[in-house]
Amino acid sequence: MARIEPFKKEEAQGEAKEVLEGIEKQFGMVPNLFATIARYSPALKPMLDLYQAIAKESSIEQKLQELANLEVSRINKCHYCLAHHTQMAKMSGLSGEQIKALKAGRVDESLSDKEKVVVEYARQVTLDAENVSDDLFAGLKSYFSESDIVNLTLIIGLMNVFNRFNGALGVELEK
Repeated sequence: MARIEPFKKEEAQGEAKEVLEGIEKQFGMVPNLFATIARYSPALKPMLDLYQAIAKESSIEQKLQELANLEVSRINKCHYCLAHHTQMAKMSGLSGEQIKALKAGRVDESLSDKEKVVVEYARQVTLDAENVSDDLFAGLKSYFSESDIVNLTLIIGLMNVFNRFNGALGVELEK
C-alpha cells in the first residue's frame, strides 16, 4: 500500500501540472513514481531532466541500460521498477530467458561479455561501490569510453535512487 498517494494530474498547478501533462503525452499515462515525486514539486522537473540527460540522451544502448536497471532493481527488491523495466528490457531486445535469469540473480550464458560486464558492474556499484575491482574496471574500459562509464554509473546510481524512493514510500504499480 502506498504510504504517500501519487499526485493526481488534476491536483497539480503551474510547472508541476505542465510536467505531468508532458509525461502523460509521452507515455500515455503518468507513472506513479513521477506522480509521487510531484508531491515535492520543486524536484519533479530536475529529476525528469536528470533522467532525460543520463538515460534518454545516453550513449549507452538501451539493452545495456535495461540490463543494469534490472540488476539494480533485483538487488534492491524494487517490484515497481522490475515490472516497468522488464517490459522495457523486452522492447530493447532481451529475451524472456535472459530476463528470467537476471531476476533470479543469474547471468544467462547467451549474454555477450560486454553485457555481462555491465551486469557485474551494476551489481558491484549497488552492493559496494567502494570496492569495484581493478579487473572489473579494466573490463569496463575495454568496452566503454570514460564518458560512457560515467554515464553508465549515473544510470546505475539513479536507478538506486528510484528503487529506494519506491521502497520507502510504497509506490505501487499502476493499475
